[in-house]
Amino acid sequence: MKLSAKAFAPAVALVALPVHAQEVKADEKGLTLEAGPLQLNLGGRLHLDASVFDEPDVPRTGTTSGDVRRARIELSGRVAKVLRFRVDREFAGAKGWRNVWASIEPVSNLEIKGGNMIVPFSLEDLQSSNVSPFAERSMASALTGGFGFGGAVFTGGRNWSASVGYFTDALANDEGRTTERGKGVLGRVTFAPVRTRDTLLHLGFGGERRSFSATERVRFTADPGSVFAPNVISSGTLGSLDTLTAWNGEAAVSFGPVLLQGQAIALKLHRSLFDDRSFNGQTVSVGWIVTGQRHEYSGSSGVFGGPDRRKGEGAFEIAARYSRLDLVDGTFDRGIGRALSASAIWTISTNLRVLATYTDNRVRFPNGGLPAKNRVGVLRAQLSF
Repeated sequence: MKLSAKAFAPAVALVALPVHAQEVKADEKGLTLEAGPLQLNLGGRLHLDASVFDEPDVPRTGTTSGDVRRARIELSGRVAKVLRFRVDREFAGAKGWRNVWASIEPVSNLEIKGGNMIVPFSLEDLQSSNVSPFAERSMASALTGGFGFGGAVFTGGRNWSASVGYFTDALANDEGRTTERGKGVLGRVTFAPVRTRDTLLHLGFGGERRSFSATERVRFTADPGSVFAPNVISSGTLGSLDTLTAWNGEAAVSFGPVLLQGQAIALKLHRSLFDDRSFNGQTVSVGWIVTGQRHEYSGSSGVFGGPDRRKGEGAFEIAARYSRLDLVDGTFDRGIGRALSASAIWTISTNLRVLATYTDNRVRFPNGGLPAKNRVGVLRAQLSF
């Protein structure tokens, strides 16, 4: 893995400011510089994976791999309370830009953002990989967009959020996800009708409609719990696309240290020369922070985080997840997959975390064909700042 000189341009820019105007601080949040109304932060994340998995097509069991899942440099900044920006560069896996955006807040609780960003559609996508209780996202997330390039308006309060935007294909996307998804409008609304000291109820809804150029294609694939293992289910490449319509419903309830959450996604492809295609996916997960902390929650963005560690102590969590992806529509049969995952997560400090996830995958083909199976184990050592 090579790091070019360009990757360190943000760091060079930090030291290029007049010395007398700088106040530089190095702590668990990375390297922070304050110069009058300007604040810059240089951080990053490093996720190192050791995995063992089956290869059904060979066939072979017990294949091992040790590799860098993520190696990312992240520069974020703020000018007074009006302008924010962020630039992330990934050097592992699907290399390229991730977050590359700037936003303004013309009035309180109203943000206008433009650039490459996670589109506001799915709770699971919007949760950072630094705090996700599983090594990879669920099977159902294969139907969501991940990153997109465009603009959006965000607003929210303590117990609600709303966002709407216009997006086109991403500059780059996470490992295993296509950058092509057409262009169009999408949005998400969330609210927390119950929010007490011990109980929180979250509800959310997302919608998306995109159109395509004549040459664009889409492909929906799901890894079996590690991006280093062969994909366990795939739609194949689909062309002759007219429009894509997708819906996402989500709900979560938190009782003290226990968090139960679920999502249901439905997607339809309208095609000009071939039959339309309809797919769907579902996810249910539960997490218990054994050490007693609650999960962080932002009502103004409708997103859950990791353990609330305001007192600075470590946290230990166990989690389980069931996810399903249905890529069967009439005689079109790319399989119905289900994945059962179990995780143990030790959050040592703000910067250090160790995670172990085991996933059992099964794919069946209703119209004929041998079922596919795959078991995957991942041990991750994680540094983020």
